Amino acid sequence: MFRGIGLAGVERGDDISDGAAAALQKMQDAQAGGVAEQTEPFRGEFDLLARAIGRCHGVAAPSRAPASQKILLDNIAIQKYSVKRKMRYRMRVAHRLTLSLAALAAVSAALPLPARAQQPLTLDSAVRMALEHNPELRAAGEDDRAAAARAAQSRAAWFPRLDFSQGFTRSDNPVFVFGTLLTQRRFTAANFGLSSLNTPHALDNFDTRFTANMTLFDSGRTWLRTRVAERQKTAADYELEQARQDLILRVVQAYFGVVVALEDLSAAQDGLKSAQANRERIAAFEHAGQVVTSDLLSAQVFEAQARDRELRAENAVAVARLSLARELGVEPAALGEPSAGLTEPSEIPGGIEEWDNEAVRARPLLRAVEMQADAARKGEKLAKVEFGPSIGLFSEFERDALTLGGPSGTNWTAGVRLNWNIFAGGADRNRAAEAAAEKRKAEDQLEWVRSGVRLELRRAYLESGAAAARAAAARQSADQARESLRIIENRYQAGLVTITELLRAEEAVVEARTGYVAAVGDWYAARASLERAAGKLTADSPLLLAGEKP
Repeated sequence: MFRGIGLAGVERGDDISDGAAAALQKMQDAQAGGVAEQTEPFRGEFDLLARAIGRCHGVAAPSRAPASQKILLDNIAIQKYSVKRKMRYRMRVAHRLTLSLAALAAVSAALPLPARAQQPLTLDSAVRMALEHNPELRAAGEDDRAAAARAAQSRAAWFPRLDFSQGFTRSDNPVFVFGTLLTQRRFTAANFGLSSLNTPHALDNFDTRFTANMTLFDSGRTWLRTRVAERQKTAADYELEQARQDLILRVVQAYFGVVVALEDLSAAQDGLKSAQANRERIAAFEHAGQVVTSDLLSAQVFEAQARDRELRAENAVAVARLSLARELGVEPAALGEPSAGLTEPSEIPGGIEEWDNEAVRARPLLRAVEMQADAARKGEKLAKVEFGPSIGLFSEFERDALTLGGPSGTNWTAGVRLNWNIFAGGADRNRAAEAAAEKRKAEDQLEWVRSGVRLELRRAYLESGAAAARAAAARQSADQARESLRIIENRYQAGLVTITELLRAEEAVVEARTGYVAAVGDWYAARASLERAAGKLTADSPLLLAGEKP
């Protein structure tokens, strides 16, 4: 009867229930006192409140029987207690849920945001990124700056040199005391006493000096040293430019290594799809009794081989991306997908003699060795002028005082000095012989590098032409392989060829496609090597323009 009491009814009837319980208690007290007429007012109040309770809690009004009234109030009290416990439990659950959601929000905020979609990576942008971030190129740049600093050091010999020194001396040496008293302007007649001269008291001296020196003539040493340092600085500039071009070549090779690896992966994936479709078709034929079980087994083996080829292609892509990221000086995750496609190879502009002349004229490595050979020639001259004299000016200002800031005596000295080595045990002659050997070595090295540059140029020129020819042959082979597969598929369905021929034709398509991609990639690498050999592979080279033929 009272099981329908709900949470909403209890919430609305809490106050009414408390009043009903009070009225019932008064009525029971009056009955216990034996005053029946005094129970009627409380009974009427209780009836009203009991009906109100029933409306609030959705139950029927109880009868006037004490047992019924007591049951009503007991059930209401039980329901109120149960609902309040449920409310407290729900509040605890809500509190815990709120804390959990707050913790989840904090953890979510601490987690990194999903990476944005990578921008396409053009060859031009990859080269510029490498020129900015590659650590090896930065190290070469430091070598260049060090050479510039050495050249500036050599020019410093043209200017006067000024030095400052501050010293403190305490001694009772008679000569020191006698001379220091003079320089401090403190010498008196009393200092001529024999005891003062022979056993003087210890004396302090603060010695402040300014010294200046300037070379007037050194038989050309400074001029030659400056010329040698400047040639070495120019050589370092050319070496830095050569390092840039070497880096650009490696970036081109690594970039198209990724492009070729992605094309190989695409071919492997297409080959796997074809193998899967072929296996399903042969399985249907085998189920229908049109082919033998060995054909299905061969198709399954071919599918496994295609899956293995796909895995190896995926690994090749990962390795190629690592290599490119290393050259660019960035993390592999920061690389975008290469956007340059493999266009058809074009003819090499100009003949081989034009490229050879350009290499001899503009190759940075060759120019650097030329500068080093010139520096070695001037180094030989420098070793010879070491036999000559040098003339220089010198001057000195001195302040001597008993205390650092006290009274002092000052003096100065100035003069001209001639230095000329007469004998040094043969060291000068041996330095000259060493310099002559270094000059001959540099000239031989220059000739060797010049012939190597010309050989490298001609090899790159020939490889570019051969790569273009291989790419044309590979393209034709790929077209023929696809047509051959189409014919063999039709003949296999007609039962005219075996499964072995079909699988061989499918493998030939994949091999021809990957061979064409590799040939085009080799052509790009050969063209980049040709431009590097000629000293033309700069950041503005047309070869680096994505989507355009060089």
